[in-house]
Amino acid sequence: MLGRSPETEVLRLLYASAAEAGVEAWYPFLSALAELTRAQGALLRIEAAGLHESHVGAPAPLPPPEALRPLRRDRVYAQEELGTPAPMRLIRLSPRPDAQAWLVLSHPLRDFRAVDAAQLDRLSVHLAQAVKTWLTLARDRAMAKESARLAAALGAGWLWFEATGRVVEADATARALLGPRLAPSGRLDLGDPLLTRAFRRALDQAVTGTETPGIVTLSRAPLTQLALHPGLKSPAPGLDPLIRAGVRQAPPAATLDVTALARSLDLNRSETALAVLLCDGLTLAEAAERLGWTLETARSASKRIYARSGTSGQSALIRRMLTGGDWLIRPPV
Repeated sequence: MLGRSPETEVLRLLYASAAEAGVEAWYPFLSALAELTRAQGALLRIEAAGLHESHVGAPAPLPPPEALRPLRRDRVYAQEELGTPAPMRLIRLSPRPDAQAWLVLSHPLRDFRAVDAAQLDRLSVHLAQAVKTWLTLARDRAMAKESARLAAALGAGWLWFEATGRVVEADATARALLGPRLAPSGRLDLGDPLLTRAFRRALDQAVTGTETPGIVTLSRAPLTQLALHPGLKSPAPGLDPLIRAGVRQAPPAATLDVTALARSLDLNRSETALAVLLCDGLTLAEAAERLGWTLETARSASKRIYARSGTSGQSALIRRMLTGGDWLIRPPV
């Protein structure tokens, strides 16, 4: 951009880096700062629940901890104050109470100019804010990832529809569950005229916002259902009003962690294998055949399962397994 000074470009890259994920996000900023100050190496270390370090070029290592502890924050230090022979400039930052950061610029031969220290001094307040933003976004991303993992484990995903029925946004689980039904254009291709009419009817009811949520059964084996919430609403500032929807396909019990499930139900592995088959809809005879057992062996095992799991029969066992917390530790796909 015409008229943009090198120092302004460094600030732009600083805040752009803060919005990205991973320590490699800081590379563009550090590269621009090293070029601005003629440094041969630049290093940013963030200490917050571990070390997060990014560097470009060949930066000198940080001074030992005993030399760093007394340093004041937001002040530019030179090599003679740090006890290092090679030219160096260092800033200590405290972006928040539980974190601190260090920015180090170094050059093996040529010393830094007075203007470089002045630029670093002006940069310090921006750098502290950028590091704080980066840490906050990293936490938010981790929380969103955990929510997505649990939703996937429960077989649920979300979608946003325009009033016309076009999907404008959907999470990874919803896209996986819909598969080829979701065309690249964002339209649903349900492959059945009756199903398509049922979807249009539920969508029209959702648009008017006068009906309870509409449920459309997309498939019965495995059971996959789409729920449309009534009312066009903006899900976030700056977004047009949309229909919010969810899609769910209950994952089979066979995908659960067998060891964890056995511990949860107080069963051995063979009993757990039978419990999983019963939960996934097999009769006792079908489960016995699948496992290579006699029907009498399966019947005896089922009685032990009911007694040890605290259930009164197959329906109670299924309810216990379907509603229990075992799904929350289901390995992510």
